[in-house]
Amino acid sequence: MVSPFVARRGIDILADIMQYMEPAASRTLLKNLQASVPAVAGELRKRLFSFEDLAFGDARGLQKLLKTTTLRDLALALKGAGENVLQRLAENMSQRAIEDLREEITHLGPRRAGEIEEARRRITATARQLMEKRELFIQKGRPDDRLVD
Repeated sequence: MVSPFVARRGIDILADIMQYMEPAASRTLLKNLQASVPAVAGELRKRLFSFEDLAFGDARGLQKLLKTTTLRDLALALKGAGENVLQRLAENMSQRAIEDLREEITHLGPRRAGEIEEARRRITATARQLMEKRELFIQKGRPDDRLVD
């Protein structure tokens, strides 16, 4: 029998690995785990962090993240992103920065999905570092559990 500590550590390691997998492969793995080991799939979902989760970030942490993110990466990452993440990030940007971002998105034109995913990976890697330093907080859950600034 595997101890609970070892099992948790294994899930943590798998979650870390999955952060760097192609999104489609990660979704397939989660789907297969859900079918065979639902408890593990549930624990993994709790630990995984995606670009879309930035919609649940605290204002101060998001501002710090935005300061360390290049305009190009942000513009790439927001292509095809959900409206909620775009809105939350815009809430934490100056009007001038929003205008610059819109201009950059327009100039980028169509891009390969891989290029967009790579920009998102860079941003989420920085977000994870900020989270580890407790400088960014992501509060996922019910809509009424969202952080209010």
